[in-house]
Amino acid sequence: MEAVNTGDQPIAITSWGIELPSDRRMVVTRGENWATRLPHVLAPGAPPAQFWMRVDDVRRVEREQHIPYTQMRPYVKLADGTVVHADRSVPLA
Repeated sequence: MEAVNTGDQPIAITSWGIELPSDRRMVVTRGENWATRLPHVLAPGAPPAQFWMRVDDVRRVEREQHIPYTQMRPYVKLADGTVVHADRSVPLA
């Protein structure tokens, strides 16, 4: 997932994950070494912050909980409590 700041003020990203049906979430507690570390301040116009999750974890949720990828929506949570959802579902569908 990539997060882009299109506003005019810096934003602080404190967490991210994938929202599932019934108000459930997959929260990433330990990201990949090459991904953007949290918390992260994203300045306007800066390169996107990149967040990665192992695809096997997402596939396991799809298989074991029978949740289609189209119902999995990535999100970031900002320091002020705002949750911003991706404009598309998980790109595994």
